[in-house]
Amino acid sequence: MKDIILLTKILFKSSLNKNKKNGKEVHSLGKIVLFTVLYAYLAGIVGYISYEAISSLMEINQEAVFFNICFVGMIGMTIIQTVFNSLNILFFSKDIEYLMPLPISPIKIIMAKFNCLIISSYIINAIVVLPVLVVYAVLLKLGIAFYIVGLLVLLLFPIMPVILTSIIVTIIMKFTNIIRNKDMVQYLTVFITLIFVIGIQIFSSSGSSDTMTNEELANMLIETNGLVELYSDYFITLKPINNALLNYNNFSGIINLLILFLESGVVYIVGGIITAKMYINAVTSLTTQGIKKSRKISKDKDYKEKTLLKSYVKKEFINLTRNPIFFMQCMLPSILFPILFSFPIFVSLKEGGEEGVLEIQNMISQNIETSRGIIVSLAVIAFCFMFNFIAVTSVSRDRNNSVFMKYIPVNLEKQCLYKTIPGMTLNMIPLIYFLVVIKIIVPIISIKIILYILITSILMNIFDNYCFIIVDLTNPKLEWITEYAVVKQNVNMFFQFVIILLQFGIIGLIALKITNIEILVAIISLIYILGMYLIRKYVIKNQVKLFSKIV
Repeated sequence: MKDIILLTKILFKSSLNKNKKNGKEVHSLGKIVLFTVLYAYLAGIVGYISYEAISSLMEINQEAVFFNICFVGMIGMTIIQTVFNSLNILFFSKDIEYLMPLPISPIKIIMAKFNCLIISSYIINAIVVLPVLVVYAVLLKLGIAFYIVGLLVLLLFPIMPVILTSIIVTIIMKFTNIIRNKDMVQYLTVFITLIFVIGIQIFSSSGSSDTMTNEELANMLIETNGLVELYSDYFITLKPINNALLNYNNFSGIINLLILFLESGVVYIVGGIITAKMYINAVTSLTTQGIKKSRKISKDKDYKEKTLLKSYVKKEFINLTRNPIFFMQCMLPSILFPILFSFPIFVSLKEGGEEGVLEIQNMISQNIETSRGIIVSLAVIAFCFMFNFIAVTSVSRDRNNSVFMKYIPVNLEKQCLYKTIPGMTLNMIPLIYFLVVIKIIVPIISIKIILYILITSILMNIFDNYCFIIVDLTNPKLEWITEYAVVKQNVNMFFQFVIILLQFGIIGLIALKITNIEILVAIISLIYILGMYLIRKYVIKNQVKLFSKIV
């Protein structure tokens, strides 16, 4: 156990990939202060949303529903995060070539790498779930026992999804090592794992509440926190978590906490043993593979003259799609998350029956055609945009090649604009998906409202991506060992979250004062247009300064 802890510490420090200068860490104190401020800001936003949601749910005795939904979302997010991280940590990290020759048993290597994956999941849990539980405890005036149980639950609940997902990734990697194209292996592993894990979750939940009548559903809604039990049937990993939190002060809570501990411990140990038996063969087969590339001699007629815009944007898309790590980290989340987060909505519609569907339709139709409805719609769309990391890494992804931006005969301001186009284009997928889902759920929603949301969202899309490219130009991460570091170890991700949350704090305040939809949409549009104009002027005026860090 001591060796596993020591190896975990070494691997986790190595994964941080700290920037050093002359052997010393640069600005370590400044980074601590920055991360503390950012955590306080993000946790404050989550805490405020939790306060409003839980306060409203307390009126119908369903106050635990909100933290339950947060756990549902975090399980999904943990699975997706583990799919991406496990490929890097288990198979494509630089430490493998150093660990393999050492006299270290595979089980110790696997346990240490599992620990790194679990620790990584704790970071996002601390931002999202911890504030929710604290607000819940404060509003309901719960004792110190709830905080202890809540902390233990936070430490235990990521273990099962992390380990199970890692096992599936390892199995798939073992059987895909016949493919000699490393990039294709990564693409196939990610897609097969996601389909497999999501399929298991849906299959395990199917039929759990299919026989529930409308009367039974109504009775469950009347019961205190009855919806928690309903959602737990769809996500089997939530059962002991919910029971431990809801019964924190009695024997039932202790029993469920022990069940969660035993389940997590068994999965951790058995998963480590299973993975260790497959790991060495899988990783050695992978490291000996070459990358098979077909060579084709192009003829003169294959070349067609293209416009500067088309050529530059095509180059950016090729950079994203040819590199599976960039594709999976920068593009795939913004496509998958809207679909995954809409799953509970369709479940609710299915369980509510015809009457429930009509109630939901009426509720949405009555609220969406108001100023508050417009803001909420924009907030949902912006949340989907938040997982698109194309613009905020556009310079960092080029690494040393980014210096060519200074030498090619293209205006720097134009390059800045061209680099935002892939991010803007990809954001149209969740935007259109949202509008289609809303139109399907509420067919009577007016086209005028759809157009208002579409226009303001497009302006927001352009503005946000322009801001993100400025962030990356101001603080590019050009020194990285592995492609995963471009996103996972890039502080610019936090600035992206802050920019989106800050703008909605401002727009939300405006919406509270203005109830006329047309005036609100006009003001929001003018704000974004003015913002884009000022940013463009700033870029043109400060091109040399902005591009000075690209060396």
